[in-house]
Amino acid sequence: MPMESVPEIMGSKIMKRTISRDQDHGGILSELTGAQGTGKTSVLLAFTDNTITSNPSEKIFWREQMDAPLQTFKLGLEKIRFFVKKDSNVIFRDRNKRLEEIDLNPVYFRDYEELYEIAPNGRASVVFFDNDHEWMKFIHYLRGVGEWVNIFIDEMADIAPSVCSGDLYQRVVKFSNDMGAVRRCMMNCFYNTQTASDVHWTIRKKVMLKVFLPGATSVKTTRVTQKAIDGLDRNSNLGNEAYLDIGGEFGIVRFKNIYKPDPRYHVEAHYKNGKQ
Repeated sequence: MPMESVPEIMGSKIMKRTISRDQDHGGILSELTGAQGTGKTSVLLAFTDNTITSNPSEKIFWREQMDAPLQTFKLGLEKIRFFVKKDSNVIFRDRNKRLEEIDLNPVYFRDYEELYEIAPNGRASVVFFDNDHEWMKFIHYLRGVGEWVNIFIDEMADIAPSVCSGDLYQRVVKFSNDMGAVRRCMMNCFYNTQTASDVHWTIRKKVMLKVFLPGATSVKTTRVTQKAIDGLDRNSNLGNEAYLDIGGEFGIVRFKNIYKPDPRYHVEAHYKNGKQ
């Protein structure tokens, strides 16, 4: 059996850091980038699955994209639960039934406090609010719960886009303060985006752990070069390689668990009549 290289050893060390719980070290804000089709959402699911397995006493909240097949079905029904804010105008449609509206039997909640109270430990609570930007307020609420909590956001650019103005700009800047507090407040937040520049710079400058998948673009704040990223192995059977960089230390890992669509569930979340 071949010995691990130094980058592989460092990669394993960094992965262990993502599931460790030490108040002195604190939580992690992580950004996953890569080209389309290189497994950004699968890697987000892998981090989620690792959290479920390693820290089953903790709460996990997942943000899904609207108007697109729900990705959390890939984890298996036993690991997920759907939550919808009351009067939020959210419905579910099945692509296997020509987008017929279906009942996923979600749990309805009134406010953040009730959501936190009823969300199960050790499962991914897939949450739907009135609109995408409400995630900023919910994460602000989670700062004050006083215990370890995990947030996974599929496509952060929908919540905190790089180009915004007016009220949204003010909300994003305020939200960046919450992202900066992740380490101190026993929170772990992992998000993905195709290109880092799609997410507002006030958020990106608070990122601690950068995950570069094939096709990603290197940034000034990492020692991982574009040449190194371009050399990452893509393998649909064994899983794609990725570089991890945290605090200037970097390593390489291969995400071997490949989360494929469940053919039984091609379900999407929509705002009724297309209105938020």
